[in-house]
Amino acid sequence: MASQLRGYLKTLEKRLHLDPGERDEILVELETHIEDRTQDLIDEGKSSDEAVQDALSGLGSYRALAGQFYEVHSRGSWHHTALAVLPHILLAFTYAFHLWKNPVWVGAMLTIAIGTSVVGWRKGRPRWTYPWLGYSLVAPIVSWGLAMSAVGYGAWVVLTQGTLPLSIPIYIASFVYIGFSLWIVIRFVSRVARPDWVMASLAVLPMPFLAYWFFFFYNWGFAESENVRQLREVDSSAAIVFIIIAVATAVFYRIGKRLIRVALLLITTPSLIILAWMSVQGGRGYMGVFVFVVMSMAVLLSPALFDLKDNREELAEYVFGADQKSGLPESAE
Repeated sequence: MASQLRGYLKTLEKRLHLDPGERDEILVELETHIEDRTQDLIDEGKSSDEAVQDALSGLGSYRALAGQFYEVHSRGSWHHTALAVLPHILLAFTYAFHLWKNPVWVGAMLTIAIGTSVVGWRKGRPRWTYPWLGYSLVAPIVSWGLAMSAVGYGAWVVLTQGTLPLSIPIYIASFVYIGFSLWIVIRFVSRVARPDWVMASLAVLPMPFLAYWFFFFYNWGFAESENVRQLREVDSSAAIVFIIIAVATAVFYRIGKRLIRVALLLITTPSLIILAWMSVQGGRGYMGVFVFVVMSMAVLLSPALFDLKDNREELAEYVFGADQKSGLPESAE
């Protein structure tokens, strides 16, 4: 009796993908309900094993039950949805009015994102904080990219000219910083992704477009005024992209079904990259866009890898559209 109940609840726990407090409360209430129902069936004359089996069968499969709990408890209120959408609106405002050139404004935005993330983290990571958590990673990711660019440029010059363009201590510092910043980002994302990798994927949703825009910006040479003017011409497209991200985020929070949320993210990400490529006339060619779309999808799904043991079956269902047998009971048998 006890082993059947524990097995069902343990399997259900892995599929709830809710905050620990909500998850534990649901499991306690469900366990109490199952025990009460089991006792009623025993009083009707059934054996303990039969009573437990009937009580669990009445609940249905753990997949369906977990999906129902997730849909009810993960759906955000309009208030929380507005808070989650706010950082994307601020980014759209930043591009629409060309404020990305103002270091004071950019610094203020990063400070607000980091401050909001810290406050949300200390309050138990409410779901509306996930987009803010994503933007708080912009600074370490961008600086990591710059350090990687410096190392890559140095390696290219060594191969082509046989000399280092910068001093050796600079490259040593770059390698140390690359390792440290990568460790910080991985550790942070793993903590965020463990309760629900889909929420962590929502947090990194803007990252592929920001990376695309940054490399376009870097490629054109921001020090030249004529290139700055050309970059300003695509600001309206960037603002539209962040409005689309805001709308997708609002839909994400108001729809509780997990499969629809995953589909929404998988559709939105390549669409944003293609829109960005179309707005940058000439771009990098079809193959370059295809490669970047594939990389963006990999980034979007990467949070699931931090808890691959529990998520591999779920990922297989999303990819192949069918239940993958992994030895886990649909219900206690």
